[in-house]
Amino acid sequence: MIEKRDNEEIKIDYPCEWVYKVIGSNKESVHNAIAGIILDSEYQINDSNSSKTGKYLSFNVTVLVGDEAYRNKIYQAFKGHDDIKFVF
Repeated sequence: MIEKRDNEEIKIDYPCEWVYKVIGSNKESVHNAIAGIILDSEYQINDSNSSKTGKYLSFNVTVLVGDEAYRNKIYQAFKGHDDIKFVF
């Protein structure tokens, strides 16, 4: 659970499910990239939206993360993958 109050740091209670928004141009390539990055955890991918022209597709990737280091490791791996254009 995440708790935040004005002027306070966000506290995340681990382990927890974390949802990454991943954006790419090709569904199969993005799915393969996600599978290659998240090797040691179960995850779920749900289609989200597509851009007006259909050039970009977004996905919600839910992963059980045990700690902040693992959560950030996945984020950095998504961010650095050629088939993933953006990650939030």
